[in-house]
Amino acid sequence: MCRLLVLAAVVLALAPISVTQVHDPCRNAVLPTRAQSLIAHTFTEWRTKRVSDLGTDDQQLWTKAHPAECPGVAAGHFQEPDLLAYALVLVPKSDANAGYMIVVLSRNTTSEDYAVKILDHAKGPRSGAANLVVSRLRPGTYPNFDGTKSLRLKLDTINVEWIEAAAVVYYWASGQYRTLQTAD
Repeated sequence: MCRLLVLAAVVLALAPISVTQVHDPCRNAVLPTRAQSLIAHTFTEWRTKRVSDLGTDDQQLWTKAHPAECPGVAAGHFQEPDLLAYALVLVPKSDANAGYMIVVLSRNTTSEDYAVKILDHAKGPRSGAANLVVSRLRPGTYPNFDGTKSLRLKLDTINVEWIEAAAVVYYWASGQYRTLQTAD
């Protein structure tokens, strides 16, 4: 009987508490070692956004639309057709809703090193970090939110979305990232 109680206690202690712990795509969103090291040393007070950082409704919307993706990491050919780059939403380690940084890590074409570009950032509880996510969009045509302009893009695009609020795509053109607001 005592062994059974101990076994039950161990099983309960190891059991996941929430659905996001059962299937956490952020555990599988592994950055290359050099990219991880660069983030750890450059942004010591920050970490990538996780599904658990989203509100309950936003968690459901995100996992329904992106079941195998982490809301804080998107990999794609954002700058070069043959080199992967990584778009990240970083949030403060101390409070995931107290700010954000949208960062791109791109590999140097002549070495294994990565360069960091900060595309956007905000601090404070009203920063909009709570429902902010990042994902990759495939090459294609993207209209702005009011339909007055559209772009045909040949590379993957970084989609930054404030769930059910707004969205901006970051695309590479003429050696820099440019933006197009696609939802308002």
